[in-house]
Amino acid sequence: VSTASSGKQWYQRRVRGFLRGTVIVNTVIAMLIAIFVKSVYGLYLICSDLVFILLFPHLTLVVWAPKLTNKYGMIAGFGTAFFLRVLAGEPVLKYNAVLKYPYYTEPYTDDNGDYVYGYQRFPFRMLCMVLNLVITLLVSYGARMLFTKVPSLRDLDVLGAVKDFEEEEYNEEFKSGEKKSDSRL
Repeated sequence: VSTASSGKQWYQRRVRGFLRGTVIVNTVIAMLIAIFVKSVYGLYLICSDLVFILLFPHLTLVVWAPKLTNKYGMIAGFGTAFFLRVLAGEPVLKYNAVLKYPYYTEPYTDDNGDYVYGYQRFPFRMLCMVLNLVITLLVSYGARMLFTKVPSLRDLDVLGAVKDFEEEEYNEEFKSGEKKSDSRL
């Protein structure tokens, strides 16, 4: 068995393990949300919120600007938007905001003695979505420039952003008939 194939097998085992772990974590989170949210409407609100903030910017970029994005930007944008959204609080999940945007309504006890959770009146969802989009573009551009302008750092490109970009350029040149001599072959 060659070292290349054993390295590939090791990598595939790591990816499978990571995917299994991710499925377990997502299952636990979904189970906890289903236990604590008392209405289907609340579940709908949370799901639509997450789709708008986390997935919509990435879908838009992948469809309309695929050459401007890479894995580093996607991870940075997703992580930042998710972090900001979680810190903004959610009355449906019954937790108050840690990050209070302008016009935040503090929690209070109503006339019946029931606790009312605080809520954001600022359009923070739109802010999180736009930040996701902008951070994805900026980090993608920065990663591409870093790995293409400083060749010694290509070994640190663990997500293969530069390799994917170079393969995409090569495929486009080949399709257009402008194939030039390639030193990689």
